[in-house]
Amino acid sequence: MRPTQDKAATKHAVTLGEVMVTADRRREPSREVPMHVDEVPASRLRRLGAQSLGDYVSYQPGVFFASQGGAGQGQLVMRGVSTGNQTSPTVSVYIDDVPVGGSTVYAAAATFVFDPALLDLDHIEFLFGPQGTLYGAGSMGGLIKYVTHQPDTDRFGGNAGVDISHTQGAGMGYTEHATLNLPLVKGVAALRASVFDRHSAGVYRAVGETPASGADRTHTRGARVQLQVDASSRLSFNLSAMAQKIAADGLSMADYSLATGQPISGGPYHRRLNHREPFSQTLQLYAFRAGYEFGWAHLDWISSYQNFVNRSVQDYPDGFLALLNVLGPAFGVDRQLSSLYVDSRYDVHKTSQEMRLTSRKGEHIDWLAGMWFNREEAWEQYALEGANLPPPGNSVLLTQRVNARFEEYAGYGNVTWHVTPTMDVSAGLRASGNAQQLSNVESGAVAGSAGGFREHMISDDITKMLTFSYRPDKTHSYYLRASTGYRPGGLQAPVTSTIFGANPGAKNSFGSDTLQSYELGYKGSHLDGRLNIGADVYDIEWHRMQLITYTVGNAIIENTGDARIDGLELQATWRDGPWLLSGSGAWTDARTLEGNPQQGIAAHARLPYSARIATTLAAKYTGRFHGHESYVGATVRVSSRRHAGFPGDASDPDFKLPGYGMLDLDAGVVLRHGIDVDVYLRNALDRRVPVGALNDQSINFLASVGGPMLVHLTTPRTLGVSVEVPF
Repeated sequence: MRPTQDKAATKHAVTLGEVMVTADRRREPSREVPMHVDEVPASRLRRLGAQSLGDYVSYQPGVFFASQGGAGQGQLVMRGVSTGNQTSPTVSVYIDDVPVGGSTVYAAAATFVFDPALLDLDHIEFLFGPQGTLYGAGSMGGLIKYVTHQPDTDRFGGNAGVDISHTQGAGMGYTEHATLNLPLVKGVAALRASVFDRHSAGVYRAVGETPASGADRTHTRGARVQLQVDASSRLSFNLSAMAQKIAADGLSMADYSLATGQPISGGPYHRRLNHREPFSQTLQLYAFRAGYEFGWAHLDWISSYQNFVNRSVQDYPDGFLALLNVLGPAFGVDRQLSSLYVDSRYDVHKTSQEMRLTSRKGEHIDWLAGMWFNREEAWEQYALEGANLPPPGNSVLLTQRVNARFEEYAGYGNVTWHVTPTMDVSAGLRASGNAQQLSNVESGAVAGSAGGFREHMISDDITKMLTFSYRPDKTHSYYLRASTGYRPGGLQAPVTSTIFGANPGAKNSFGSDTLQSYELGYKGSHLDGRLNIGADVYDIEWHRMQLITYTVGNAIIENTGDARIDGLELQATWRDGPWLLSGSGAWTDARTLEGNPQQGIAAHARLPYSARIATTLAAKYTGRFHGHESYVGATVRVSSRRHAGFPGDASDPDFKLPGYGMLDLDAGVVLRHGIDVDVYLRNALDRRVPVGALNDQSINFLASVGGPMLVHLTTPRTLGVSVEVPF
């Protein structure tokens, strides 16, 4: 907590108008951006002991991470735009100017999300509402952007730090990190490198055939290197490479009863297993950015390549195993099994290219225009197998090899007309097209399309944006924004099961779903800057929702029905001497408009993972402790209940997630030479509450007839201390 860093953090937290963001692909004050955008400094998250994506978003009302197994597994939800069991993401994730992760169902893009460590991050930006005009498909609900520190060509420096924590009932965890900034040619070139290593204590306990305490212990490590070259006053280059790997011993899920909402395997964090469930996530990301200043406009050329690999093993409950051992001989399984599990791996190779030309801020007109190309190659390897009884050996019931290619190309633009010095009108348009290919080869006793298939499709979409903003003075801003978003349609396997036969209602493709959003907002500063307020109301109309349904023994994707989401969001900060008080809240009414009798979804059913009310309140006092700058703080997070699925859904039963209130405490002191020592107590009241459920229709169907529902809970009380040493 160096003094200069603390002042910067205070500035971010208090003065909304001075926070610089890149939401509109320009660096500009957040008060001048005509939409709801929040920025959270990485230094603040580190002092709170936040260590994962679920922690980062937990302080943002209206944003939710529905964990489905631990770090790297789950889905992001903003403004309630979720169907629970998603086909592809509704929230995009960026690192600087590069999108991370897959885009389609065959990349498991809605199941595996990049979960970054705080690896040389400067801040995180949350962009609320559809961002399709500037950021493309998959940002229907919003976008999360991780903005990294850039190399400094003038100053040598860096930092090193450690974090040690103890989680109730789990044990010790620890983190080490270091960053070095090295000017190569003063004022011209610099190299910046960061490394990170974290061991997280396991909270969950495996019981049954493979007993273990701390069954979900996780090891995360990573590195990032950046080279910045300012070749001239007009031309600059940035080359970066990063790698991160998450390795977990098991899933962070427990067995709960769907009927009672209570644990059924001996304790709130207990899971009955016949086979262990290791998980790993690896990202390798390489990016090149060139910038040239023409004077009248700035050109950005951004190229990237990434390899995103997720491998998971999931054990099936005893109910499935017993059913298979009884019915197995009827469809060719001639051995009794002692376990049944899925071993899957998803490799996504992604190349993107963007060229963007941004005008200088003009007296009457500003504009931006760009071109975008993205190519993803996804490979899925899937095996359903089990251990023979009696041993040795395994029986393989199904093997599947899927290759999916997704190519997207787009042109986009945005024009702002400064009608008067206080009034602006902006319009944006993005025209996108995509080409997709899908091929599959599978075999085994329960293969659906034995021998395989090959399909392809081409589609296109247009997203639009129109905003009106009014700034009567430098401290107040009003805006009205209308925007659209979409998720691309896709291909799916011809559904023919060797057990149940053909599904007459299934198609080999599904269409895009779209939404329109209307937002009215205000941002302002009062009482000489001591009080800052942001408020907005919005209305979202979601059409032809993509839903995964489980029917005739198979999962299929269909476009089914419309939904509507209305909401109100508030943010406020108050500074009075040594005190800083802040609060934010969201009210969300997300519901279907029509019912779906085939699935059992009723009209006006709440959309999954949307809390009607969510609030975060924080207080911080800054003073002196034995002559050293210090602070104490407290944060309260409150949420009303959520549904993990649609109430009444016959194919994907709903688990009710209760409301909760969480208290976090933190304190810190700056010692000599800028050494920062911080202490935090997360979940101080030790609330142990379900906050996510595994959206696997096979397991959830078994849960509806008495089997276990797999549920993720809040992490128990955690006490930690972090030390950071600058140099």
